[in-house]
Amino acid sequence: MIRITTQSKEDGTVVTIDGQVAESDLVEIRRVRKAIKGAVFLNLHGLSSCAAGGVRVLRDWLDTGARLQAATPFLKMILEDPAS
Repeated sequence: MIRITTQSKEDGTVVTIDGQVAESDLVEIRRVRKAIKGAVFLNLHGLSSCAAGGVRVLRDWLDTGARLQAATPFLKMILEDPAS
């Protein structure tokens, strides 16, 4: 189960995802992604685990211009290293 919050800032939108991403959460993450226009900053510091599908969705979001604002070192490594 996850909690997604968004906060509009002057330079973009901060999307915070907390909890544990399961495959069943991917629809909601995609819905939020489609609803936000402009610059996106992902705050994943409160994300304690992420299913493989979630990693793909978050990588896709980063590949299309979102910036990783915060994440645990392990999650950051997984999201930023295409070989993982």
